[in-house]
Amino acid sequence: MKSKKVSKKRISLLLLLPLGIVFLIGLPSYLNHQVIESAVDGCEKIGGEVSLEKDILAMNWSFSCEK
Repeated sequence: MKSKKVSKKRISLLLLLPLGIVFLIGLPSYLNHQVIESAVDGCEKIGGEVSLEKDILAMNWSFSCEK
């Protein structure tokens, strides 16, 4: 009986682990994307030219606005 409880806990953990990893990677990427969008919008409002470099998850990025 005890082995069934342990296996259910392990299965639950194995199912939740990928979700946690996706959350930990996805949340910072989403927040960085929001900041980038805000910066681009602000630059365009003042008539500037956007120079943006970022990686696929937007974890590493650089932004400049030339007027």
